[in-house]
Amino acid sequence: MSNFPAWFNRAYKRWSRSQAGEEDFIAFCDLLGYPPSKVLGWMHGEFLPEKPEVLSIAGILGVEVYQALDLPKPDTELIKIFESFAHLTGQDRSNLALALLEVERILKKDNISTKSPEAKEIIKNTFEKYGLRK
Repeated sequence: MSNFPAWFNRAYKRWSRSQAGEEDFIAFCDLLGYPPSKVLGWMHGEFLPEKPEVLSIAGILGVEVYQALDLPKPDTELIKIFESFAHLTGQDRSNLALALLEVERILKKDNISTKSPEAKEIIKNTFEKYGLRK
């Protein structure tokens, strides 16, 4: 059994204590970009987040989520890119996670460094594909 629910509940409590004022569960769900029913399911261990959701959670709560789910961490450069878009919420956040996972798959398949000019072009094209433009 995954220790994700316990980790996720602790992460939520840490987040909640760090917020000024009366932040609530709905604000947490909005921040993650997922509906309360899904977030509650994760908290109660009814189901586990899928790969794009894991990246989204990592961007808010930390890459430790990968360890809690016994998953390999994505490339650190992709995590940095995701974190630089932390202001996104909802569908844009979900699209960002999907785009970065696609970029990661392409770069691994073709053995391309994340720091190469070719990778920058792949990132740009993939972001556009998912509606993420400047």
